[in-house]
Amino acid sequence: MTYQPHLLVTIANRISDDIDAFSIKQYQDQHRSHLGASVIGHDCWRYSWYAFRWIKSEIFSGRMLRLFQRGHDEESKCIANLRGIGFEVWNAQVGGDQFRIVGAKGHYGGSTDSVAGSPYKDFPEKLICEFKTHNSKSLTNLHHKKLMVSKPRHYAQMCNYGKAFGIKYGLYYAVGKNDDDIYIEVVELDWTLADDLYKKAEDIIFSPHPPPKLAMQADYYECKICPFKGPCHHNTDIDRNCRSCIHAHPIEEAQWGCDEHKVIIPKEFLPQGCDRWQPIVNRG
Repeated sequence: MTYQPHLLVTIANRISDDIDAFSIKQYQDQHRSHLGASVIGHDCWRYSWYAFRWIKSEIFSGRMLRLFQRGHDEESKCIANLRGIGFEVWNAQVGGDQFRIVGAKGHYGGSTDSVAGSPYKDFPEKLICEFKTHNSKSLTNLHHKKLMVSKPRHYAQMCNYGKAFGIKYGLYYAVGKNDDDIYIEVVELDWTLADDLYKKAEDIIFSPHPPPKLAMQADYYECKICPFKGPCHHNTDIDRNCRSCIHAHPIEEAQWGCDEHKVIIPKEFLPQGCDRWQPIVNRG
């Protein structure tokens, strides 16, 4: 059967739209149950508090979610390349446990991409590995400014894992999404910074009030792209759930207590909230 050209265009557009819809269904992340080590290095304490308290969901397009997934998919290729040049690479500890850190009564944590053992006799060290994909501008910035200046949150994340597992060095492996160029940096990890970040995480997690803003102007360059700009600068509505409620507070074993009902909130109920919900921050 022969089809008209305009129908073929229509079918192609439908396929594209369906893939976007599938990507949103397949890859859209839910709120994290914990404050992640990948977040704690953010300059804005309020950003981390908002994220932990589920103040507002981030909604991404199918294209953006595929880009995020590409970053996850790249990890196995990076590991294969390292093993190909003689590195030992471990994705889990002896016994099968992931290289994961936990703190603040279970409300803070994260897991490193992997740990690698150097094959070089003049550098016989284990390294915390972090694998990231970058666009051309970001990768160029890495080349010029290096990791600690260009991507301080990534460096902070590695320091957390290094202190937790007694590893003093990190291997940062960046891949260009546009041309598959790579940038490798081996860095000494700051365990004192890791201690400071643990303390910062506890302060954020157990605070019943939002920390100060990073900037008072909504047009500040970081605030302009922040998913929490509305609630933070314009008092717009926040999402309704238990964690965004004034009655809820984090307790032991990564659980949440409710001062209103005097109960431990069931995990499956946290995203819903109840008829006694009151916003923990002001709304417009």
